[in-house]
Amino acid sequence: MSLSADILSILSLKGRTSIKSLAQQLEVGSEELTVEIDRINEGCRFIGQFGDDVVGFNQVADLLCGDKIRTGLGALSDRFVLNVVSETGSTNDDLLNVIRSGSAQNRLIRIAETQTAGRGTKGRSWLSIPGGSLTFSILRSIPSGNTQKGISTLPLVVGLSIVRSLNAAANIDCRLKWPNDVLSHGKKLAGVLIESVSVGGQHHIVIGIGINIRIPKVLMNEIDQPVADLYGLGLHIDRNVLLANLILDLDGMLERYFIDGFDLFRQDWCQLHAYQNQRVSFVLPDGQQLDGDILDVDSDGALVLSVAGKSRRFISGEIRINV
Repeated sequence: MSLSADILSILSLKGRTSIKSLAQQLEVGSEELTVEIDRINEGCRFIGQFGDDVVGFNQVADLLCGDKIRTGLGALSDRFVLNVVSETGSTNDDLLNVIRSGSAQNRLIRIAETQTAGRGTKGRSWLSIPGGSLTFSILRSIPSGNTQKGISTLPLVVGLSIVRSLNAAANIDCRLKWPNDVLSHGKKLAGVLIESVSVGGQHHIVIGIGINIRIPKVLMNEIDQPVADLYGLGLHIDRNVLLANLILDLDGMLERYFIDGFDLFRQDWCQLHAYQNQRVSFVLPDGQQLDGDILDVDSDGALVLSVAGKSRRFISGEIRINV
């Protein structure tokens, strides 16, 4: 990691600390450290000074508040169990531990101001800073009769709900990237990580969602893919309002999904797919790369490509854009 990323990572773990202590831990001089903090603060004071020699994160967005979220949920607020915390390792891990302990509550939602060990797909880490993102996880108990195959398309439905909620909040033209990324102008704005576990014959899923709200430019430049945030897109929205709207939209979609499956949403999903009918490179899990034209996403959630004139379906892999 770069010096900027190291600074952000340490402050995420330790909170406020002295310039001297931070410089010693990073093995750099105080002057070099101060210059790097100024780079991080370009455009927004993510890191503030508290006293003569103490630095820590500023709050760059409205604080997450359970009461505000419940107000946004309106008459349906009693349906959900909200758990808002200032910091945790991973909201997904928290809910998985709840399930394994035998204490699962349907519609339990774990919301964190910061995550110190957040995870994305393919094992990618998710570094969050106070106010810089909206990270939360939802526990859902699968109705009897649904099989693992029946929920294999769930990441696509969750992504569709995120796009609908963001596009409803402002005209920012969010799109989907198969299977579970949300893009704006080709840059990743949000992601989904879904994990499942069975306890005592009951199947549960944990839906983890992360949305970029405001990210330091120096950190954006280090991420292994182009990224966007809502502030950069001109959307300054209270995260509590956005979260309440997303919870309601997703809950309604899940109720229909568990009954009717992905086919109910497939046409809408394809219409919002950023690369529908485009030629792309597709990287398989073993590293093999294929060039083809995206034709469709089928009822099982598989990506259908035309490769060398033949239609082929893929259940895993990564789309990369031909330049």
